[in-house]
Amino acid sequence: MLSNVESSYADELLEAHGLTNDTRYFRINSDEKISSLLKYLDKKYAHHQIQLHLDNNYEKKQVLVWANHAATSLPTESGRYFAPDDFKGQISFAVLGPAAKLDLLDVQNNKYIVLNSNYYSVIGELKDYPQMEMDKYYLSTGVDQPTAKAKLKNYRIVIDAAPAVISKIAKHYHAKLHVPSFVQEHHRDRLSVVPDILMLVAFLLLGMLTNMMLAMGIKRQARLTRLHGDLLRNWVINRSARLFLTEAAFAFAAYIFLRWHAFYSTYGSLVITMTVSWLIMILTFCGMIWYLMRKDKKVVKSTK
Repeated sequence: MLSNVESSYADELLEAHGLTNDTRYFRINSDEKISSLLKYLDKKYAHHQIQLHLDNNYEKKQVLVWANHAATSLPTESGRYFAPDDFKGQISFAVLGPAAKLDLLDVQNNKYIVLNSNYYSVIGELKDYPQMEMDKYYLSTGVDQPTAKAKLKNYRIVIDAAPAVISKIAKHYHAKLHVPSFVQEHHRDRLSVVPDILMLVAFLLLGMLTNMMLAMGIKRQARLTRLHGDLLRNWVINRSARLFLTEAAFAFAAYIFLRWHAFYSTYGSLVITMTVSWLIMILTFCGMIWYLMRKDKKVVKSTK
């Protein structure tokens, strides 16, 4: 249930980056220009949908965007995101994150970014999304655009396409593919958070009820032994400790299983959930034992 809740958040995270679950990245240690990569993609994969995000290694807040078809759009607060025609001409355009810190030039109600004597017209501003870095700015790139004159080795190449196409491109450049962190956090299942939380509560209550029944069973066994005083106390403690260790072993086994079969943004959240659940089970069991023993003492006093 926790995995489903975090998966729902991860879906939003992936959508906020304007990319899909197939996204990978690689680096090319070459003086080759970005334009040569774009020419190669246009020539070899014109009929495949490809989108690139080129993260600048030095200007950390700059991302170059290119697509040979319609780019996956990011939500904008004002203006628009890149359209296919923005990658075909000789002019590069800019889309700003809401917290991007850049010197802007205002000319006749139009905003421009000035970088290395080049002017980039601002066509849109992104919405404020907590899932992604809002201080970045995005520039279009194309074969004939000034941004394509930069060297490939100065960028991390994030590519979104069919897995087979990505593999062929990486092989052509003798590059090793990596999975971006935001894709690692993504999971395909989309379930509402509310039902998952209700299921979490239901399973927790079921576990508490089970431990209450186990406490009643141990107390009944203790009564049949006819033990009294310290002997009875030690017997109950011994049986209880065995139960706690058994449940801890099951919790650890569940943790190992879930690490391999479910998605979690961080395994720390899984550890905390398992630990808290185990402690609640122990407290429920101990509370029930205390209640039953107190009840027995009242019965003995009333009998006397």
